[in-house]
Formats: sequence, C-alpha cells, structure tokens
Amino acid sequence: MKTLDMKIWPRAESFNYFNDYEYPLFNVCAQIQITKTVQYLENHGISKHNAILWMISCAANSVTEIRYRIRKKIVVEHDRVDPSFAVLVKDHSLAFCAVEYSEDVPVFFTRVDQGIATIKANPKLHDKPGVDNLLYISCIPWISFTAISHPVKKGPTDCIPRISWGKFIQNKEMVFMPVSLQLHHGLADGYHAGLFFNKLEELLDQPEAIDWPIG
Repeated sequence: MKTLDMKIWPRAESFNYFNDYEYPLFNVCAQIQITKTVQYLENHGISKHNAILWMISCAANSVTEIRYRIRKKIVVEHDRVDPSFAVLVKDHSLAFCAVEYSEDVPVFFTRVDQGIATIKANPKLHDKPGVDNLLYISCIPWISFTAISHPVKKGPTDCIPRISWGKFIQNKEMVFMPVSLQLHHGLADGYHAGLFFNKLEELLDQPEAIDWPIG
C-alpha cells in the first residue's frame, strides 16, 4: 500500500470537488455477454459462482483507481483488494464472507469454498474492523436487473466499491448477465468503470485461457 501525494496527484481537484458531495457515488450497469463462459463452465463442471467472483475480482484489481481508498483527508492505493461477498444462509438471510484474492484460480476457489463453509456454520454481517482493501460483491440470481442501488454508511465517506451481478438471460443463441459497478466519483470516473468492464469482458470471452480447477 502507498499513500498518494495530494499535491501532485492528477485527480486531486476532482477528489476535492466530489468528496464534498453528500452522495459522491456513481453506479454503472451493463448487460454483459457471457455465452462462451457459461458453456465452458458447464461443460467442465466448474462452479459458475466461484468463476464469476474470480473474474470480477480480477477485473477490479486490474484497475488502479478501484484500489484507491479514502482515509480521512488522504488517499491510499492498495496493492490488492479482496472480495467480501454475500452468502445466503438459513432462513434466506445474508452473511458476508471475505477472502483473500489470488491470481491463482485454484487457490482462490479453495479460499472461497472454505470461507463459505465457515460463514454458513457461523454467520456474520461484519468484516474485520479497520480493513478497507475490500470489494463488496453480491450475486442476485433471481433478477436480471437494469439498475440497482446500494446502502452506504453514514458519517465518513464510504468509498468501498460495490459490484453486483444478476440472473442469466438467454436471448436466442446468446446468454447475458447484468453487472453493476458503484464507485466513488472522487476516486474514479466513467473511464475507469469502462476499464473494469473491458477487462471483465476480455476474461469472459476467453474462458479457455484461464487455469480453472478442473477435476
């Protein structure tokens, strides 16, 4: 992690401008074509949830601005951001599971599976206090949404990105998935959201290039 020098940081003016807003967040939703990935995962018996969670985490980590966090009046850049994702537990209530991101896909899958098992045995709604190198990620498999909003905390600016994906929809020969990305406008713009979506689409278009845990 490094602390940015606000005197020379190119985004300092944008940060100061948007950080004064009561709600400085923006959200972008898009329908992503995932036909090749769905077919590949089904043919090889690979968990769709874990695969999409990894691809989203990979895409987010590839964009520097998505790794920025606000700490009082300074901005820091994390080397890595980790998914804290929603898990459905008893009585259809939610718990949160945070795991360390890894570029090694089999390692990541193992961490996710172990994390889900632990959270289901002992559900909780809180991440470790003081930890901000997170991505808040949720899967809403019952809805093919075209817009979405997220709760944010009162008080100090909540700048942790929110990413959601929804129900797969078949349209003729193609399959689409809605994806939502919420960012703090003082830290990122639409251009940076575009980098995230471009990287995600690149991963989804070439599932055979990824070292999945098969067998």
